[in-house]
Amino acid sequence: MPKTLAIFGAGPVLGLSVARRFGREGFRVALVARTAANLDRLVAELAADGIEAAGFTADVYDRDQIAGAVAAIKRAYGRIDVAEFSPGGGDMGEGIQAALDVDVENTQLILDRFLLSAVALVRQVLPDMVERGEGAILFTAGQSGLHPTPFLGNIGMAQAALRNYVHTLNASLADKGVYVGAVNVGAMIEGSVPHRAITSSPEPLGFEPEVIHPDVFAGHFWDLYAIRDRPEALVGSFGR
Repeated sequence: MPKTLAIFGAGPVLGLSVARRFGREGFRVALVARTAANLDRLVAELAADGIEAAGFTADVYDRDQIAGAVAAIKRAYGRIDVAEFSPGGGDMGEGIQAALDVDVENTQLILDRFLLSAVALVRQVLPDMVERGEGAILFTAGQSGLHPTPFLGNIGMAQAALRNYVHTLNASLADKGVYVGAVNVGAMIEGSVPHRAITSSPEPLGFEPEVIHPDVFAGHFWDLYAIRDRPEALVGSFGR
Protein backbone atom coordinates (compact mmCIF):
# COMPACT_ATOMS: atom_id res chain seq x y z
CA MET A 1 0.00 0.00 0.00
CA PRO A 2 1.45 3.42 -0.90
CA LYS A 3 2.06 5.97 1.82
CA THR A 4 -0.16 9.03 2.13
CA LEU A 5 0.99 12.64 2.31
CA ALA A 6 -1.68 15.07 3.51
CA ILE A 7 -1.06 18.75 2.74
CA PHE A 8 -3.13 21.09 4.90
CA GLY A 9 -3.32 24.43 3.14
CA ALA A 10 -2.54 23.07 -0.33
CA GLY A 11 -1.98 25.67 -3.02
CA PRO A 12 -0.89 25.85 -6.67
CA VAL A 13 2.69 26.88 -5.93
CA LEU A 14 4.48 25.40 -2.90
CA GLY A 15 1.79 22.84 -2.15
CA LEU A 16 1.85 21.52 -5.70
CA SER A 17 5.65 21.27 -5.66
CA VAL A 18 5.65 19.36 -2.36
CA ALA A 19 2.95 17.03 -3.68
CA ARG A 20 4.98 16.33 -6.81
CA ARG A 21 8.19 15.74 -4.84
CA PHE A 22 6.60 13.17 -2.55
CA GLY A 23 4.55 11.77 -5.40
CA ARG A 24 7.75 10.93 -7.27
CA GLU A 25 8.68 8.78 -4.29
CA GLY A 26 5.46 6.78 -4.56
CA PHE A 27 3.25 8.75 -2.17
CA ARG A 28 -0.40 9.40 -2.89
CA VAL A 29 -1.52 12.86 -1.88
CA ALA A 30 -4.48 14.23 0.08
CA LEU A 31 -4.92 17.95 -0.55
CA VAL A 32 -6.79 20.09 1.97
CA ALA A 33 -7.90 23.62 1.13
CA ARG A 34 -10.96 25.84 1.31
CA THR A 35 -11.95 25.94 -2.36
CA ALA A 36 -13.12 22.83 -4.19
CA ALA A 37 -12.39 24.32 -7.63
CA ASN A 38 -8.76 24.94 -6.69
CA LEU A 39 -8.45 21.43 -5.32
CA ASP A 40 -9.89 19.97 -8.52
CA ARG A 41 -7.24 21.78 -10.57
CA LEU A 42 -4.44 20.51 -8.34
CA VAL A 43 -5.75 16.94 -8.48
CA ALA A 44 -5.91 17.15 -12.28
CA GLU A 45 -2.33 18.47 -12.51
CA LEU A 46 -1.04 15.69 -10.29
CA ALA A 47 -3.00 13.07 -12.22
CA ALA A 48 -1.30 14.31 -15.39
CA ASP A 49 2.00 13.56 -13.66
CA GLY A 50 0.83 10.07 -12.74
CA ILE A 51 0.35 10.91 -9.06
CA GLU A 52 -2.73 9.70 -7.22
CA ALA A 53 -4.38 12.58 -5.38
CA ALA A 54 -7.72 13.64 -3.91
CA GLY A 55 -9.07 16.93 -2.59
CA PHE A 56 -10.71 17.52 0.79
CA THR A 57 -12.45 20.83 1.38
CA ALA A 58 -11.73 22.42 4.76
CA ASP A 59 -10.51 25.66 6.33
CA VAL A 60 -7.20 24.78 7.99
CA TYR A 61 -7.71 27.65 10.45
CA ASP A 62 -10.88 26.02 11.81
CA ARG A 63 -10.20 23.30 14.38
CA ASP A 64 -13.43 21.41 13.75
CA GLN A 65 -12.81 21.44 10.01
CA ILE A 66 -9.25 20.19 10.55
CA ALA A 67 -10.67 17.28 12.53
CA GLY A 68 -13.23 16.62 9.81
CA ALA A 69 -10.59 16.64 7.07
CA VAL A 70 -8.35 14.22 8.98
CA ALA A 71 -11.29 11.86 9.48
CA ALA A 72 -12.23 12.07 5.79
CA ILE A 73 -8.67 11.34 4.65
CA LYS A 74 -8.47 8.34 6.95
CA ARG A 75 -11.76 7.03 5.57
CA ALA A 76 -10.43 7.40 2.03
CA TYR A 77 -6.84 6.25 2.49
CA GLY A 78 -6.75 4.45 5.82
CA ARG A 79 -4.07 6.58 7.44
CA ILE A 80 -1.89 9.67 7.14
CA ASP A 81 1.82 8.88 6.99
CA VAL A 82 3.07 12.44 6.54
CA ALA A 83 1.13 15.60 7.42
CA GLU A 84 2.37 18.92 6.04
CA PHE A 85 0.95 22.20 7.36
CA SER A 86 1.20 25.18 5.00
CA PRO A 87 -0.94 28.05 6.29
CA GLY A 88 -1.04 30.73 3.63
CA GLY A 89 -2.29 33.52 5.87
CA GLY A 90 -5.59 34.01 4.06
CA ASP A 91 -7.12 37.47 3.87
CA MET A 92 -5.65 39.06 6.99
CA GLY A 93 -6.25 42.66 5.96
CA GLU A 94 -4.34 44.72 8.50
CA GLY A 95 -3.48 41.62 10.52
CA ILE A 96 0.27 41.78 9.89
CA GLN A 97 1.68 44.47 12.15
CA ALA A 98 5.11 45.94 12.82
CA ALA A 99 6.54 45.55 16.30
CA LEU A 100 5.39 48.97 17.55
CA ASP A 101 1.83 48.31 16.36
CA VAL A 102 1.38 44.88 17.94
CA ASP A 103 -1.64 44.64 20.23
CA VAL A 104 -3.66 41.85 21.81
CA GLU A 105 -6.18 41.58 18.97
CA ASN A 106 -3.80 41.41 16.03
CA THR A 107 -1.54 39.03 17.94
CA GLN A 108 -4.46 36.71 18.69
CA LEU A 109 -5.37 36.61 14.98
CA ILE A 110 -1.86 35.56 13.96
CA LEU A 111 -1.48 33.06 16.80
CA ASP A 112 -4.78 31.43 15.83
CA ARG A 113 -3.69 31.03 12.23
CA PHE A 114 -0.03 30.12 12.46
CA LEU A 115 0.37 28.48 15.88
CA LEU A 116 -2.91 27.22 17.35
CA SER A 117 -4.06 25.72 14.05
CA ALA A 118 -0.76 23.86 13.93
CA VAL A 119 -1.32 22.53 17.43
CA ALA A 120 -4.85 21.47 16.47
CA LEU A 121 -3.51 19.51 13.50
CA VAL A 122 -0.84 17.81 15.60
CA ARG A 123 -3.43 16.71 18.13
CA GLN A 124 -5.42 15.10 15.32
CA VAL A 125 -2.65 13.19 13.52
CA LEU A 126 -0.03 12.46 16.18
CA PRO A 127 -1.75 9.76 18.28
CA ASP A 128 -2.05 7.35 15.33
CA MET A 129 1.58 7.94 14.36
CA VAL A 130 2.81 7.27 17.88
CA GLU A 131 0.69 4.13 18.08
CA ARG A 132 2.17 2.83 14.81
CA GLY A 133 5.68 3.94 15.73
CA GLU A 134 6.16 5.82 12.46
CA GLY A 135 5.13 8.99 10.68
CA ALA A 136 6.12 12.60 10.16
CA ILE A 137 4.68 16.08 10.63
CA LEU A 138 6.18 18.90 8.57
CA PHE A 139 5.57 22.64 8.76
CA THR A 140 6.05 25.56 6.42
CA ALA A 141 7.44 28.29 8.65
CA GLY A 142 9.00 31.73 8.26
CA GLN A 143 12.45 33.19 8.73
CA SER A 144 11.09 35.73 11.25
CA GLY A 145 10.98 32.92 13.80
CA LEU A 146 14.79 32.68 13.53
CA HIS A 147 15.68 36.27 12.68
CA PRO A 148 13.44 38.92 14.31
CA THR A 149 12.13 41.32 11.68
CA PRO A 150 10.53 44.55 12.97
CA PHE A 151 7.95 44.93 10.19
CA LEU A 152 6.74 41.36 10.90
CA GLY A 153 6.14 42.00 14.59
CA ASN A 154 3.20 39.73 15.37
CA ILE A 155 4.11 37.25 12.62
CA GLY A 156 7.55 36.81 14.15
CA MET A 157 6.07 36.17 17.58
CA ALA A 158 3.92 33.36 16.20
CA GLN A 159 6.75 31.95 14.10
CA ALA A 160 9.12 31.91 17.07
CA ALA A 161 6.51 30.05 19.12
CA LEU A 162 5.94 27.58 16.28
CA ARG A 163 9.68 27.01 15.99
CA ASN A 164 9.89 26.24 19.70
CA TYR A 165 6.99 23.79 19.31
CA VAL A 166 8.66 22.07 16.35
CA HIS A 167 11.94 21.66 18.18
CA THR A 168 10.36 20.34 21.36
CA LEU A 169 8.15 17.90 19.44
CA ASN A 170 11.16 16.72 17.45
CA ALA A 171 13.10 16.01 20.64
CA SER A 172 10.15 14.43 22.44
CA LEU A 173 9.33 12.05 19.57
CA ALA A 174 12.88 11.07 18.59
CA ASP A 175 12.59 7.65 20.23
CA LYS A 176 9.02 7.00 19.06
CA GLY A 177 9.61 6.74 15.32
CA VAL A 178 7.85 10.01 14.51
CA TYR A 179 9.70 12.91 12.90
CA VAL A 180 8.74 16.59 13.20
CA GLY A 181 10.46 19.33 11.21
CA ALA A 182 9.99 22.68 9.47
CA VAL A 183 11.19 24.43 6.34
CA ASN A 184 11.67 28.12 7.06
CA VAL A 185 10.97 30.36 4.09
CA GLY A 186 13.71 32.98 3.84
CA ALA A 187 13.05 34.21 0.30
CA MET A 188 10.22 34.97 -2.12
CA ILE A 189 8.68 31.79 -3.46
CA GLU A 190 8.54 32.12 -7.24
CA GLY A 191 4.94 32.39 -8.41
CA SER A 192 3.50 32.95 -4.94
CA VAL A 193 0.98 35.69 -4.16
CA PRO A 194 3.62 38.00 -2.59
CA HIS A 195 5.99 37.42 -5.50
CA ARG A 196 3.30 38.17 -8.10
CA ALA A 197 2.24 41.29 -6.20
CA ILE A 198 5.77 42.67 -6.12
CA THR A 199 6.57 41.88 -9.74
CA SER A 200 3.31 43.43 -10.99
CA SER A 201 3.58 46.58 -8.86
CA PRO A 202 4.64 49.78 -10.67
CA GLU A 203 6.25 51.04 -7.47
CA PRO A 204 9.99 50.32 -7.08
CA LEU A 205 10.75 47.99 -4.21
CA GLY A 206 14.08 49.59 -3.30
CA PHE A 207 15.95 46.28 -3.25
CA GLU A 208 16.18 43.11 -5.30
CA PRO A 209 14.34 40.32 -3.48
CA GLU A 210 15.76 36.84 -3.48
CA VAL A 211 13.39 34.58 -5.45
CA ILE A 212 13.56 30.79 -5.21
CA HIS A 213 11.56 28.23 -7.19
CA PRO A 214 9.06 26.24 -5.09
CA ASP A 215 10.66 22.97 -6.18
CA VAL A 216 13.75 23.95 -4.15
CA PHE A 217 11.64 24.25 -1.01
CA ALA A 218 9.92 20.96 -1.82
CA GLY A 219 13.30 19.29 -2.04
CA HIS A 220 14.14 20.47 1.45
CA PHE A 221 10.87 19.05 2.77
CA TRP A 222 11.76 15.69 1.28
CA ASP A 223 15.30 15.81 2.68
CA LEU A 224 14.06 16.62 6.19
CA TYR A 225 11.61 13.72 6.01
CA ALA A 226 14.02 11.22 4.49
CA ILE A 227 17.23 12.05 6.37
CA ARG A 228 15.81 13.25 9.73
CA ASP A 229 19.12 14.61 10.94
CA ARG A 230 17.84 18.05 12.02
CA PRO A 231 14.53 19.68 12.97
CA GLU A 232 14.55 22.53 10.45
CA ALA A 233 16.01 24.06 7.31
CA LEU A 234 16.24 27.71 6.31
CA VAL A 235 15.91 28.28 2.57
CA GLY A 236 17.03 31.73 1.46
CA SER A 237 18.89 34.51 3.19
CA PHE A 238 16.17 37.12 3.78
CA GLY A 239 16.45 38.74 7.20
CA ARG A 240 20.00 37.59 7.84
